[in-house]
Amino acid sequence: MLPALKLAQQISSDLAEFAEAKTPELIEPQQAAESRLSPDDELLVEYDRRILDPDLRAATRTRFVSKHYADAVEAGVKALNELVRRRTGRTEDGDELMTAVFSPKGALLRINSLRSKSDLSAQRGHMLLCQGVVGAWRNPRAHTLTDDSPARALMMLELVDDLLQITKKATRTRRPKGP
Repeated sequence: MLPALKLAQQISSDLAEFAEAKTPELIEPQQAAESRLSPDDELLVEYDRRILDPDLRAATRTRFVSKHYADAVEAGVKALNELVRRRTGRTEDGDELMTAVFSPKGALLRINSLRSKSDLSAQRGHMLLCQGVVGAWRNPRAHTLTDDSPARALMMLELVDDLLQITKKATRTRRPKGP
């Protein structure tokens, strides 16, 4: 994407988030403004500095700005899950999906050449990290009310950002030809 176009899209997104929205009658305008991070808020500056993946930003930034930190984490992990599905055509979910896709034995997405013991270990580690964020971060937030601190949510999103970037760079393996 051209740098100017990318910048224009980011500015448009930022303006939409911080523009005066119609406030429901039950919420005072001052309360609505207090429930969002301001554009110069230190936490939001950190988010913008650390969360680089455009798909993750699209899924989480508005939630983060509106201080829905647990929802942002859940949406971020869902973005990872959906990326894996899109890249592989698989329909499983969560742990089952990550095992089927990243297992060193028959990986559908390879993060390296899988030729050395170290390569196999890195592949297995990526699989386990992906399984872990789904099980430990997405599932609890999808089924119970969770109150994440802003700093913890940012840390979690930063790890998901890294997993997304590695997964996007992974090599898609060929499926074995049928009989």
